[in-house]
Amino acid sequence: MKILATRKSDQNRASVDPWTVVHFSTGLALGLIDVPIRWALTTAVAYEVVEQIFERHERGKRFFKTSGPEVVPNAMVDTAVFALGHWLGRKWNGT
Repeated sequence: MKILATRKSDQNRASVDPWTVVHFSTGLALGLIDVPIRWALTTAVAYEVVEQIFERHERGKRFFKTSGPEVVPNAMVDTAVFALGHWLGRKWNGT
């Protein structure tokens, strides 16, 4: 498994891919608008679970344009950077 996806074919097979930035940004946005971490993180984890299930079917593979579900380390990194973004957004609000 790769750490960083450097091409489309690496997406979902590496811990970090272009979508990692989207997860971070979403967490940051929710932190900036003061969505409670409990709700934000619950939603992020639920999304990852649904994505795992959806990408195992042909419709999901076509929708996301991937060959299959993302590796577990990718889902974990996506969730962690989401939480980091949320924390930074809340921290910014406190300044």
